Amino acid sequence: MNLLKKIIIFIKKYCYITIPIFTLVILIIIRYIFKVEWVNLCQKDNDSTLVGISGTLIGFLFTAMTIFFSLNKNQKYMQNFKKYNHHLIFGRLVTTGIILLCINIFSWLIKLNQYVVITSFILGIEESLMAAYYTYKLSLNSFK
Repeated sequence: MNLLKKIIIFIKKYCYITIPIFTLVILIIIRYIFKVEWVNLCQKDNDSTLVGISGTLIGFLFTAMTIFFSLNKNQKYMQNFKKYNHHLIFGRLVTTGIILLCINIFSWLIKLNQYVVITSFILGIEESLMAAYYTYKLSLNSFK
């Protein structure tokens, strides 16, 4: 197996941590190398809206986990899903997403730096999107 395939497999296996780290590096590069204050692009009044969306996404992540628990575990697809540890990746995506979105809400409540609020929101959205993809694939293939 060549190096590129190994890197892609590693990213897929640890997507719950590699993709947020990659995004964080990009945000740091934008802020410190290109000197773009990307937080100023978002008005301070919109922080409460972001927190409301974070609460909604936390609800979605709990719902996604509930859908996963309710699927028939005896089907061939679910057995393969567990065999290749996708259930662990999905669980870690949901858990990491909930933690990041809770950090978003908590940092807004105690009036932390706006960079923390917006960065945790962006990372939480990424985790939610990846969990949504897993939920979609699970739901789609569970009826076969």
